[in-house]
Amino acid sequence: MEKEMLIQCVPAELFERLKGLLERLWEDKNPAAVHLNALLNEFDVEMKSLEGVVQEYEADYASRLSFMEKQYKDRIASLENELSEHKARVSSLDSARIESASRQEELSRALKQKETELADFRAKASETEAELNLKYAARMQELYDRVNKKETDMIARWEEKNKTLDGRLGEVENDYAARVRQLKLKEKALEDDFNSRKAELIKTFDRIRLEFEAREESLSAAEKKSARAGGA
Repeated sequence: MEKEMLIQCVPAELFERLKGLLERLWEDKNPAAVHLNALLNEFDVEMKSLEGVVQEYEADYASRLSFMEKQYKDRIASLENELSEHKARVSSLDSARIESASRQEELSRALKQKETELADFRAKASETEAELNLKYAARMQELYDRVNKKETDMIARWEEKNKTLDGRLGEVENDYAARVRQLKLKEKALEDDFNSRKAELIKTFDRIRLEFEAREESLSAAEKKSARAGGA
């Protein structure tokens, strides 16, 4: 398994200076040239691969940059269009505001006119209300007087009727008392007649009873006499 190596960006100028140092070491026949050469050979491939990676990154960055620039330009164009639309709307709103201000001023004048008309109407209504109140008070007083007069006349008629009724009631009471007295007299006469007839009937009954008893005694004596004669 290959040992993973940490990658760190090394400036190309530094790498070229190391190569120059290696040449001078070879010229001086310095043993360090061997070690430095080994290091440079070891990292030369990595440097080349890093250059490829950097180129790929640069190409990708350029592509992304181009894409972002296009998006940015499109966005700017869209914002400019929106700005134009907003400016048009603001201009339209300004026109509408001016028209609205004119309309508001017109409505304000109309409102003031209506307020003046309303004040006049209220004044006239107040006068009319006062007149109506006076007429109403006069009418109510007239009605009150009429009702009071009717009530007074009605009371007078009732008093007159009560007097008439009282007179008739007195006559009826007197007639009733006279009739009661007559009835009592008739009742007394009938009672006396009844008692008289009752006494007469009792006397008649007693006389008939005595006669009947006398006949019974006579018949009884005759029967006894006849019985004795038959036995002899």
